[in-house]
Amino acid sequence: MNFDNAYDLVEIPLWGLIRNIGIGIILAVIWAGLIRRSTRLIVDTTQYLPMFLLLIPSMILIISVIKSSIALSLGLVGALSIVRFRTPIKEPEELLYIFVAIAIGLGLGANQPLVTIIGFALIAACLTFYQRFQPNTSAGDSYYIDLIIPTDNAQTVSVSEVSSAFRQNDLDVKVKRVVDGNHQHEITLMTGSLDFEKYESVKRQLGEKYSGVTWSLVDNTRLIT
Repeated sequence: MNFDNAYDLVEIPLWGLIRNIGIGIILAVIWAGLIRRSTRLIVDTTQYLPMFLLLIPSMILIISVIKSSIALSLGLVGALSIVRFRTPIKEPEELLYIFVAIAIGLGLGANQPLVTIIGFALIAACLTFYQRFQPNTSAGDSYYIDLIIPTDNAQTVSVSEVSSAFRQNDLDVKVKRVVDGNHQHEITLMTGSLDFEKYESVKRQLGEKYSGVTWSLVDNTRLIT
């Protein structure tokens, strides 16, 4: 960077930029593949690859351009100050995935491919090691069953009757949450194992007793609690 004249631009080596973008694309594919195999989030993991393929090369290009000029750096700060993101990232794990992608873009944009590759390799090795040797905290598969029962038609809801319907069909459940609203009653149950034939039998049994029941089934083995 030229500190004598902040408006002087340093010519960017074309082949160096192409090399860094190529490395960034390769690391983006590897990083998205690692996330797909190791993430515990209940999300569409196919969204990460196209996002990283845009984010990492964009970061490389931006850093490569602005690192040669203080004026461009300050201009970028001013431009980004008016950007507002309307979609919040609620999971810290997902935020860390994006931070790693940004770090790759920053390192390659600063023309430090060797340091970036070594740092990424260490992060990937730690993630792979944790995925392979992490302790099994659950004895087996577990599921959350969520029932939403409307109460607009003056029907009364009994939590004990709902849980007993599962036990009558040999499904051991635990009541995890009960929400009693003005127009609906929500009950969340957890079961250690699930026989889908028995699950369908419970749905038919409770469907005959309560009208308009909405069912949701969540696999707890990939759910962060």
